[in-house]
Amino acid sequence: MKVMHRGRLNLKSKPDFNIIIFLVLYFVLKYGFYLYVGFTTPGGKLYFSFFGSYANFPGWLTIFVSKTSAFLLKISGYSVHQLGNANITIAGSKGVTIAWGCLGIGAISLWLGFIIAHRIRLKYKLKWITIGAAIIFAINIFRIDMIALSNYYKWSYFQNFNAHTSFDTLTYVIILGMMTIFVMRYDKKKKAIADNV
Repeated sequence: MKVMHRGRLNLKSKPDFNIIIFLVLYFVLKYGFYLYVGFTTPGGKLYFSFFGSYANFPGWLTIFVSKTSAFLLKISGYSVHQLGNANITIAGSKGVTIAWGCLGIGAISLWLGFIIAHRIRLKYKLKWITIGAAIIFAINIFRIDMIALSNYYKWSYFQNFNAHTSFDTLTYVIILGMMTIFVMRYDKKKKAIADNV
């Protein structure tokens, strides 16, 4: 649709958010990660030794999460050891093993897709991607430490308590809050730019 303004011909502007890009990115990032796990996991049907040895991003991510969780418990005064890269055990309790589904990839994929699908400058996108990913990883590391502490102290739970579902619920509520803040700041920034034109 063409619109005339003060003798100038302007094209109708593109939408600020592209739902198709958002959905495609979400599914590609989330399920692409799990496909990539297949490339890096020995014994799998899709395993490639090169990826498993030199480009094992899922393994590195697991090590980052587990080492950070163990470090935080250690500086809090607990005696922690790891039976493997994906395990955290406080002495005298059963351990926590971090599976691929425990890395928060679904939440991060949702966040990345949401930010990238907005029509804004790359620098602004990178800032919000970094902030959101850091918050999601922090929540996940906190969750893993809480599970380790609950094993150590033998906390009792409600009958149907599930740590994975609880993490997902908390994370998606926080992501919804971050999305709201992002949109409010985005609208404010867009209005300020429009006012200066």
